[in-house]
Amino acid sequence: MQPKKVIDKLEHDLSHFLISEMCKSDPMRRGSAEMYKYKGLSIFVDPKAKTSEKTVSVRIGALEAEFKIDSCDKNSGALAPEEERLIMIWLGQNENQHYLKSIFTKKISKKELLIVPFDLENVFDKI
Repeated sequence: MQPKKVIDKLEHDLSHFLISEMCKSDPMRRGSAEMYKYKGLSIFVDPKAKTSEKTVSVRIGALEAEFKIDSCDKNSGALAPEEERLIMIWLGQNENQHYLKSIFTKKISKKELLIVPFDLENVFDKI
């Protein structure tokens, strides 16, 4: 499966997880405008980050937080405390963690081929 499709699926799953968990105590909140912000959340995986830990960023509206994939701890950023707690629970679910790690490794292992023009082969052999 393509990484973009996997990220889209994870974004959809996380938004529904947050809505269902936030509305457990009051099901009438599900239709409120407050819950609409979870429909537009974004997940970012940056394989070119200089840190040794694999991280994922979650953006809800104008707020963003970065979480470690392996330990599910918050690395940086700020969301509402309840949102951060629920995202850490969601990240801890084995299937979600597996998908995020596989996307991360696929993006890292992807090698770009160097295209060398036939008349400049001598220049690129020295590099």
